[in-house]
Order: sequence, then structure tokens, then C-alpha cells
Amino acid sequence: MTTSAINAATATGASTNTTSKKGALDQADFLKIFVTQLKYQDPLQPLDNYQMASQMAQFSMVESLNSMTASIKSMESSQAAVNNLQAAALVGKKVEVKGNALSLSQGTASEGSYQLDKPGKATIKVLDEKGSLVRVIESGVKDTQKQKFIWDGKNDQGTTLPNGQYSFQVSAVDAQGAAIEVKTTMVGKVEGVTLDQGKAYLQIGSNKVLLSEIIAILA
Repeated sequence: MTTSAINAATATGASTNTTSKKGALDQADFLKIFVTQLKYQDPLQPLDNYQMASQMAQFSMVESLNSMTASIKSMESSQAAVNNLQAAALVGKKVEVKGNALSLSQGTASEGSYQLDKPGKATIKVLDEKGSLVRVIESGVKDTQKQKFIWDGKNDQGTTLPNGQYSFQVSAVDAQGAAIEVKTTMVGKVEGVTLDQGKAYLQIGSNKVLLSEIIAILA
């Protein structure tokens, strides 16, 4: 492109640039530059066919990229809508999700479960919402099957604790005293769905969990 063509294209788009600034050239910009280039080309040195074909290929590529971007955004919106519908359908359902939270209401605690990587002796600690230890339960030797944990809502002295949010921690050791990895999950009823930055969160008690964190739908 000649210097005069570039200057002409710049002058043509000057009024547009004063009203808005774009971070990248789009198809309309390429076409404007190309038409201006043809208009101001040197008659004694016209554009050769190879150069014109190359520029037309660039135009086609820009159009394809724009179309692809629009398609991806449309797919993302559709997937988000599907996820939101799936989350809404779980309201009222009992689900199992990753985590170790417990809720206590009128002496009845929500369920939890844990699973050892290999057989060993398990110890369960229950903590209040401030992280203070309120109960220690020796569960004895367990295998690698998933173990259900149902807390009676009482502390080590046998006193029923007040309503609120609690959590449980499980530690385990093998016959040689080496630590065993433990996975914990919590069980609760989905009470509602909230949206935050395009993501659907399930409301389980006072806990918010992502749809992807669901392990099982129990009832």
C-alpha cells in the first residue's frame, strides 16, 4: 500500500476514531483500507494479482474468526442456561456433595460420609463454626467402603449443642501408624439456587456449592 493510500484511509476513519476506539481492526476496517488502496493506487504501478488475492484471503480470515467467536459465545450462553435449568430442577432434592459441613437444627444434624484410601483406624472430630473442638468420636477400624457419619448433635459431655453450622474432620492411620488419606462428603437438601457471575450455586443450608461438586442425587 502506498503512503498516500494509508494517509487517505487514516483521514477517512478519523471521524470514527474520535467517537469510539477499537482494540482491533474488524472486517469493515479491512474493506475500507482495501477500497482506499485501490482508489489511490499508482496507475503506473497497479496492485498485482498475488497481492490482491493475499489481502482478500485476510478479509476472509477476519470474517471467519468473527463468526467463530460469535458461535463460541452463543454456545457458552446455551451451556450456562442448561446448567441453570439443571440446578433449578434440584431444588428440594437430597444431594451428596464434596465437603465436610454439618448443620444442626433442634438436635438433629445433617448427614456426612467419609472414605479411607486403605483400611485403618478412623477418628472423627466435630467443630463449631468458630473452629472450636466440641466432640471427638473414635470410629474404630474401617475398610475402604464409604462410611456414613450421623452426629447426634451432642458434645463430649452429652449436652445437646445449639442450632448452627458445624463441620467434621476425619483422620485415619494404618496398622503401622502411618496416616491414611480420607475423602469427606456432606449430604443435605437443596433449598435454592443463586447465580453469581454466570455460575449457578446450590444453597444447602448456609453452604453454597457449585453444580459440578455434586457427587450423587439421593432423593
